[in-house]
Amino acid sequence: DAINSVLYNEIVTYIDNENELKNVPKKLIIPIKSNTNKAIIDYLKNRGIDEEIINYCIKNKLIYQENKTNNVVFLGYDNDNNIKYAGCRSTNEKRIMRDAKGSSKEYSFRMLGAEECNSLHIFESSIDLLSYATLLKNKGYDYTNQNLLSLAGVYQPSSNIEQSKVPIAVQNFLNKNTNIKDIVLHFDNDIAGRNATKALKIAISDTYNVIDSPVPIGKDVNDYLCYNIKQIGGILCLIKLYIENIDLLIFLTL
Repeated sequence: DAINSVLYNEIVTYIDNENELKNVPKKLIIPIKSNTNKAIIDYLKNRGIDEEIINYCIKNKLIYQENKTNNVVFLGYDNDNNIKYAGCRSTNEKRIMRDAKGSSKEYSFRMLGAEECNSLHIFESSIDLLSYATLLKNKGYDYTNQNLLSLAGVYQPSSNIEQSKVPIAVQNFLNKNTNIKDIVLHFDNDIAGRNATKALKIAISDTYNVIDSPVPIGKDVNDYLCYNIKQIGGILCLIKLYIENIDLLIFLTL
């Protein structure tokens, strides 16, 4: 069942060098942690993310606030619980997103089911992943029983879409979780997202049941979450107005 901007102080310390030698082992430079998480909590709540989910991620060391910049840092781990990925996203008015130097996208940010789950939900960004978890919680589902995986950026298919490769984060997860049967794609409602969906369906549909699940409203999952919150807010305002004026309504009908 499928559901369906912004931000960082100047920092150049953690820029990935695209020209790094691929055969040289990566040494991850983990951004320095702040002694508070207030800025990232406020930022994520402003994006509509449920506070319980934010605290769950902090408690399980999936996110934290970077020192000085107040960036939110999204972490990814290998099977031995070693940090292999750190994605930084600004929490102020500057829209800056980057991976820490030495990050391995094969271990990108994810929230895995507490129990064995045969499905995998894939998102372009960590914010979309957290937005989907919030939508699940709002509908009464347990988000901790789902496998949610972020690609840490837009998936770029080959110019010949038929020859596109599976993203390394997806391939790595599937290699280690052979129980997966269903894969749900939650990519953006833009040209890049639609092309990425088409390419990935071609690449893995022979082995898995692949479901395309774009949001019905908005560009991405976070857009859809914010839309839902506004709709609910409007309904609650109407209910409050009705309750506050119930005596007047009764009087007018007498």
